[in-house]
Amino acid sequence: MSISGVILAAGQGTRMKSPLPKVLQSVLGKPMINFAQEAIADFEKKYVIVGHQSDKVIQTLFESYIPIIQEKQLGTGHAISTLVESKEYEDDKNDYLVVIPGDVPLIKKKDLDLLINDVVSSKAVIGLISAEVNDPFGYGRIVRNQDEFEKIIEESDANEQEKQIKEINSGIYCIDKKFLKEYVGKIESENIQNEFYLTDLINIAFQNKLERVIVQVSEDSIQGVNSMSQLNDVENTLRKELIQTHMDNGVYFQDPNSTYLDKTVKIEAGAKILANCHLTGNTNIKKDCVIGPNSIINDSEIGEGSTIQFSVVDEAEIKSNGKIGPYAHLRKGSILDEDVKVGAFAETKNSTIGKGSKVPHLAYVGDAELEEDVNFSAGAITVNYDGKEKHKTEIKKNAFVGSDAMLVAPVTIGEGAMVGAGSVITKDVPPGALGIERNDQKNIDGYMERKNKKGKND
Repeated sequence: MSISGVILAAGQGTRMKSPLPKVLQSVLGKPMINFAQEAIADFEKKYVIVGHQSDKVIQTLFESYIPIIQEKQLGTGHAISTLVESKEYEDDKNDYLVVIPGDVPLIKKKDLDLLINDVVSSKAVIGLISAEVNDPFGYGRIVRNQDEFEKIIEESDANEQEKQIKEINSGIYCIDKKFLKEYVGKIESENIQNEFYLTDLINIAFQNKLERVIVQVSEDSIQGVNSMSQLNDVENTLRKELIQTHMDNGVYFQDPNSTYLDKTVKIEAGAKILANCHLTGNTNIKKDCVIGPNSIINDSEIGEGSTIQFSVVDEAEIKSNGKIGPYAHLRKGSILDEDVKVGAFAETKNSTIGKGSKVPHLAYVGDAELEEDVNFSAGAITVNYDGKEKHKTEIKKNAFVGSDAMLVAPVTIGEGAMVGAGSVITKDVPPGALGIERNDQKNIDGYMERKNKKGKND
């Protein structure tokens, strides 16, 4: 037994009302089509039929997936006929073809395996996956003749009696290659939509008394996506499954219903995710971290024992025992060594901060390198941009930057040096020195009395 697989991904998905092709809509941070690709990843040959915005779809394909262009979208039968007639399929020696839509991200590999095994063991020429549903509107109905599987009737072609049928077609098939090659070209478009339906192969097999099989699965497993509402339903189902998997592996979620995370996120056992957190991209959270509440982390490494409260971390790295927030923003390129604190309303960007250093609050560190045990006080900032170029600030270990200081880059603050509060530093400060830049304070006696008296006279 040898299997090829094909994903149907040529349609526009007009009901989505989106300029993005339906199969590229994001589900748990991944294009929807990726789920179908994962489902057939073990097959010997893998095809994807593309049409609408084919260039964009092709860019998302995994290695070894062969794109087949369907110039005109004339139905699923036409799509598979396009594959069968293609040069890419000429040398395909596999015995069966599994067909899967690109918009059923809930399908399980075990269901595909069950379908394939039933088709092969019964020597059927075609088999499909179906489900009993409460609301079958919009789906093709499974029509049986005295319990024998006869045909599939589409919603638009069904009569009132057929519309009452609760068993629906998933659009997932396993088809004998010889049968497919012989009969796919005989599918006609005599229906309301004037399309070539792949489902007609069921009736062709029935008329020719050829063996057919049907595998019933749960409604959730074959749920398709044709609207933004259905996209939300599918993503919620997958999110709950994903969070349950993390909990089974030892991760605590304070409120799973308010937690959103991508499938690519990794979380080690012992971590705690508090309410209303968004974890996206290639984020990796180590053990004993406490994330949240109300935090967003994207494409970032969070070291063991770190805490992040009410903060945004984007493309950053925090090593062990970091303390972030509340209301901090770590931007792209921020690298924090062990035991670093970035506190309330502080922001970092493209900077490395050494072990034990602190940026406690109301500060900005951009394009800078802070060594060990630096204190970067409230209101201090690195002035890294001159209107044309970015410049670097270097602060050596054990230095102390006073409140409301401005470090105008490029500039270096030496080891153990201090910058006086309120200073604008434009020159390097030597090791152990005090850098201070202030005008002499001037007190004007009696000023307020004269000011208030003038206001009354006015």
